[in-house]
Amino acid sequence: MKNRNAETMAQALLIAMFVVAIMSWSSVPAQIPIHWDISGQVDAYGSKFTGLFLLPIIALAGYTLIGLTAVFSPAQFQGRAMNALSWFRLAYVLVMAGVFGVIVADVRGANINMNYVIFPLLALMMIAIVNLLIHTNRNKSARTAPPGGGVQV
Repeated sequence: MKNRNAETMAQALLIAMFVVAIMSWSSVPAQIPIHWDISGQVDAYGSKFTGLFLLPIIALAGYTLIGLTAVFSPAQFQGRAMNALSWFRLAYVLVMAGVFGVIVADVRGANINMNYVIFPLLALMMIAIVNLLIHTNRNKSARTAPPGGGVQV
């Protein structure tokens, strides 16, 4: 069963990203930071569209594709595995929203080191990945066990 709280938060973040992009369009410069080096400093710029809409579009596409995994492999995503998939989808959207937030903050004059945002979010995503793997492997193990639980006398 999907986790409604995680799904609602992810969908709200996706909508918020598009709303912020639309509302920011007229007030941002033509060139927007879109990439940071390993030290967290801006090292590439892109157009307004790339800076404001590319991440929300990628976030929406990724959210949708991750959700489709349960459609194409329903036996693997039953019970707690589906719940874990919802949390993984939220973690993915959080990473994308975090990067998007830094882009918007930078355009508005804030000087935020991307490392302080991205590394904690990636750690959260890794936790969600491990959780998802544990639950999908449990479902796989339960399906492949021989009758009697594999105990032979």
